[in-house]
Amino acid sequence: MRKIMPAVAMTLALVAPTFAQATAVCCCCAMEGQDAHAGHDAEAPSADHAPHEVVTSPADGDMTDGSPDWFTATFPHAMTLKAVTVTAEGQAAVAVPVASAAATTRVSADLPPLTPGNYVLNWTAEGADGHEMTGVVRFMVH
Repeated sequence: MRKIMPAVAMTLALVAPTFAQATAVCCCCAMEGQDAHAGHDAEAPSADHAPHEVVTSPADGDMTDGSPDWFTATFPHAMTLKAVTVTAEGQAAVAVPVASAAATTRVSADLPPLTPGNYVLNWTAEGADGHEMTGVVRFMVH
């Protein structure tokens, strides 16, 4: 069992970040119990319903070596970061201060020092047209 667990953890670490970047959802597409783009033509999405390729750091499934200093999200189009919360396993969510800034394709927020453990980070961003996106990042601090 001791030999199997590290192999499973390594496999999840390699697979999870690739899968996890699809966790961003725009509010106009999200429908309870459905894929974020259900009902949209997957072969030819319209400009306002293109796939949401958001890359975050830390990425979903990351195992960090120490507390990350920043949360960063890179979007396919300019967005403004509106809210970030970070929740330690078994604890209440903590709001992370988000500085006002012009819309850009790369946004970030300074994270508080995090002790070793499992975390869930929730973020919300908004486009210039009011289009809102949300995402969830699950990561572990070693």
